[in-house]
Amino acid sequence: MNHERFPAKKIFLTGAAILFPLALLLGRAGAQMPHKNDAKTGGPSHVQQELVRIETGFFEAWKTNNQAYFREHMPENGVFWGENGTLSRDQQLAEQQTSAKTCTVEGYGLSDFGALPLTAGAYLLTYKAEQYATCNGESLPVHVNGSSVYVFKARRWQAIYRAEVALKNQR
Repeated sequence: MNHERFPAKKIFLTGAAILFPLALLLGRAGAQMPHKNDAKTGGPSHVQQELVRIETGFFEAWKTNNQAYFREHMPENGVFWGENGTLSRDQQLAEQQTSAKTCTVEGYGLSDFGALPLTAGAYLLTYKAEQYATCNGESLPVHVNGSSVYVFKARRWQAIYRAEVALKNQR
């Protein structure tokens, strides 16, 4: 019986199966942005800080019902993946409109960011989130793992792929 909280091999293989083809597709993204940590401090690079800022903005836009933020930071061919399946950018925007009417977001917190360069102009950003929200009177799962693939397109970073998965063990 496997007692690992997160079976690393399964997560790696599933993630690799998703990200490898995505990396191949993004291989010619055409961006000019660096991938390295800041040489002076060893901390997150300017790019990584920018991606964290944008990702945090998605949560703030959800809280404040700011549809324009989603339109601005997800390209036309952007995809969102979650417990309800895969949504196109337009489907995600429609879901956000519904959410604005039925959900109340009291707060959120993001932590444990990781940024992995996939190819020139493409990064995978991972994080943990705590969200305090209700939709239709029911509380949403508090603990969520999230990831986004960002591409540098039209002179700015855009989330071409976003995913969120609620943790099964909500402690």
